Amino acid sequence: MLLTLRNSLVHLGTRDPLRWHPLLAVYYLTYACNYRCPYCSDGTGTPYYRLASPVLSAPEVLRVLATIRRYADFLVLTGGEPLRYPALNDVLRGLPSLGFDGVVLTTIGDDVERHLTLINEAVKHLVFSLDTLDAAKADRWLGAGPGAHARILGQIERARTFPGRRYEIIISSVATEDNLADLYDVYEYASSCGFRFALCPQLLGVKAPARFDGDPEYRRLFDFLIARKRRGGKVHGTVAYLEHMRDLSKFLCRPSTVLAVSPVGDVFYPCLEIGRVAGNLLSEPDLDRIRAAGREQIGPEPSCDTRCHSACALGLSLAFNHPASVLREAMLAAKAGLRR
Repeated sequence: MLLTLRNSLVHLGTRDPLRWHPLLAVYYLTYACNYRCPYCSDGTGTPYYRLASPVLSAPEVLRVLATIRRYADFLVLTGGEPLRYPALNDVLRGLPSLGFDGVVLTTIGDDVERHLTLINEAVKHLVFSLDTLDAAKADRWLGAGPGAHARILGQIERARTFPGRRYEIIISSVATEDNLADLYDVYEYASSCGFRFALCPQLLGVKAPARFDGDPEYRRLFDFLIARKRRGGKVHGTVAYLEHMRDLSKFLCRPSTVLAVSPVGDVFYPCLEIGRVAGNLLSEPDLDRIRAAGREQIGPEPSCDTRCHSACALGLSLAFNHPASVLREAMLAAKAGLRR
């Protein structure tokens, strides 16, 4: 946590530090994925499964992660579908020795069961993507044939009941124009299982669908979550964060709070969404030199228009732009603890 404290103090003092002081690192193990979720998109609107990229060997991945650990306390392993990475178990075995304070693994969840022993040792938050409880709709969206949704729900249940479970389970949903009404049931499912629930809007590239701006149905969904949050429900994000998601408000992004790294170790500057590469952590393990190269080649961090209502971009930016929201969140958490 010492890195987090130091890096937080830096970000409280400046939006665009000369060196990289990430609060969170996001590493894409692979872009490969068997599924075809209709909202899947990088910052250009390209689905991740269409991005051509080789992957590193497990020892190379662990070298990249060891470098990341020198700069950040918290790590997200994502994709694509991380479970498609061929040497996932080797990476999971090596993770605990790196000493991250928290590791998040995101997944659709199919076939997670065979990795759960190692996940339980290496991962603090296991995040499942689930966007509807309508099995027919989910199977169409996933594009993996009939029964995929039921199979995934079974895998989530096995993760929930894993003996000696130490990881928290989070259900992460994406609001699209076709599933707003479904997400109330997804929240209730998560709540009934004791899971935390997270919701973001679909991003078409970097922007939410135009229909969502002021749409009563979309706003009503976030108002529902805000009300549940205030009553002690396990909803991800501060109330201010949920209000910004609801209103799709413009916010001053702080891209250097997040370090985004591609499957081959490329570092994105100033952010994943803009997608420019400033260097590679295997060939240049000094992140400050990579940031300096990015500033020289690409320029300082930009001030963008209304965009990027994602958990990382919005959540961390609000924490520094409106630090009082973090204090209010702590008070809500304390009240929820007393209720329990």
